[in-house]
Amino acid sequence: MPRTAAALTILFVAVVPAAHAEGEARASDTLVRERPPVASPITDRFALRALYFKGTADTRVRLDSSAVPPTTGTTIDAEDTLALDDAIDLGRMELWFRFGERSRLRVDYFKLNRFGATVLDEDIAFGNDLYLTGENIESSLDYRSLSFTYLYSFLRRERIELGAGLGLYLLDAQAAAEAVDRNAREEESAVAPVPTLALDATWRFARRWAVSARGQYFSTTFDGVDGTLGEYHADVQYRWKPNFAVGLGYTALDVDIEVDPASGHDFPGLFRLKTDGPEFFLRASF
Repeated sequence: MPRTAAALTILFVAVVPAAHAEGEARASDTLVRERPPVASPITDRFALRALYFKGTADTRVRLDSSAVPPTTGTTIDAEDTLALDDAIDLGRMELWFRFGERSRLRVDYFKLNRFGATVLDEDIAFGNDLYLTGENIESSLDYRSLSFTYLYSFLRRERIELGAGLGLYLLDAQAAAEAVDRNAREEESAVAPVPTLALDATWRFARRWAVSARGQYFSTTFDGVDGTLGEYHADVQYRWKPNFAVGLGYTALDVDIEVDPASGHDFPGLFRLKTDGPEFFLRASF
């Protein structure tokens, strides 16, 4: 009997620590498996980015007449000739949605409205009117775009994500000029959908730091319309809190559309806008 008790004691001493160690190992494995991923743009399901953009604008515009046959208007440097502001200070909003593991949708809105008043130092043919040297001219040039971009991540890892997809820009442009002294006004506007090809990349290079870059482009010549659109962006962001980040970026936009006046489309003539500059943003996500 004493020998049996001794054997049981030895077995208990050997088995209990081993079982205890195995239990700790299993608990440790569970903790490792259930540890949440590091918060980053790669793990976000939704994000709202509010940004302040400070850039410069370079604009060319031409409005051809609607006469038969049409006549070509004067190509105008909007900043130099019409005294439109070439400095841009504006706020923007951007939304991100993630569907499943690899599909994302970005919604972005851009609005740039400018007004100028000057005395002409040259004659300008604008639409069906002729504005003469020495006349007091007031003008406005408005540009708005609402874009939807779908991206599919063909590579998605803990630290890097690469995607490609399609975008749709809804463009709205309006130009107007008025000779104040004789109350002569010419105005034209147009709305056009523009599809784009899109690329996107994100790299989390440290626990709280990530860089992102993207580009979209489209070019076509069809039915009297010759146009290109390109938008490019890069930024670096710091994950201050799990659901909040701050960052600095740079964005460049290039829109170039020329419409043959004989084609019958709205806004016969030329609209060319190039703008680029730095931006500061706040990003909330979950």
